[in-house]
Amino acid sequence: MTELPQWPPDWVEEHALAAEQTIAATDDLALATALRADDRVLISVSWPGGRRYLYVDPVGAEAPRALRAGDEPQDAELRRQLDAMWSQALGLAKQLIDGDLQVGPDGPQPEKKRRWRR
Repeated sequence: MTELPQWPPDWVEEHALAAEQTIAATDDLALATALRADDRVLISVSWPGGRRYLYVDPVGAEAPRALRAGDEPQDAELRRQLDAMWSQALGLAKQLIDGDLQVGPDGPQPEKKRRWRR
């Protein structure tokens, strides 16, 4: 079986990556993020034999992009877990686009909400 890249080559060539981190992981699944030098965020969900990728521009200059590589899991439980983790990735992307998460050197961080003074 061919080893799938952590990130799609077209999305990372000529760009430095920073703040690569694993957000969530199980024995068979992993959700990871990375910040590209141009402030675009890459999100990856991986499982044995496949990956789903998501490309997000938090500023909104580009539309999000997604693609899948490899085979879908045959095991029903693993497919269910994959769908749940992909939903988590999509939620993370939405928070980035809505401005609820900011991306810094340590990866995505919740936006600090200002509280009203009393």
